[in-house]
Amino acid sequence: MSRSIILLLSLCTFVHVEGVVPSNIPLSGNVLKRDELIKLYFMEGLKYAEIVLFLFCNHNIKMTIRHLKRILRKLNLRRRPIQYSPTQDVVNIIREECNVSGQRVGYRTMWKRLIRDHGLAVKKNDVMEIMQQILLNATEERKAHRLKRRMYTLKGPNYIFKSLFILMKPYAYSSS
Repeated sequence: MSRSIILLLSLCTFVHVEGVVPSNIPLSGNVLKRDELIKLYFMEGLKYAEIVLFLFCNHNIKMTIRHLKRILRKLNLRRRPIQYSPTQDVVNIIREECNVSGQRVGYRTMWKRLIRDHGLAVKKNDVMEIMQQILLNATEERKAHRLKRRMYTLKGPNYIFKSLFILMKPYAYSSS
């Protein structure tokens, strides 16, 4: 494990690493302190090795996974929380999510949304039971593999082709 991390860290120094990074993750030119960066990456759900690599590649902060775990313990951050969020808060946020787009997702996806987007500490089983009570029909339809079909609206049958034609027109008739 540690050999692969050392290999990845050494590759980071010689090879320019590029990828799709979420917009809320700060890259170089950090104005945040080390502990704030660690907390941000931890709350995004990154693994320990990924946090170490992000810190090294993007912020030039070198540390081991063991040191990272010590810092996380000092910041009182844990993968499994000791104290869970109040049930009423969880129910209210699940209802809000179901009004927007959460009606068609399962309990695992909803559980990840609650943790990542809303910062709640909740068990998967609790989310499953709450969703069964709130969305009686949707849960049964998902179990029976009878999903609701989404409604798509288009501006017309030739809208896409017309848009592409207008975009491509200057290039098609250029006189060079």
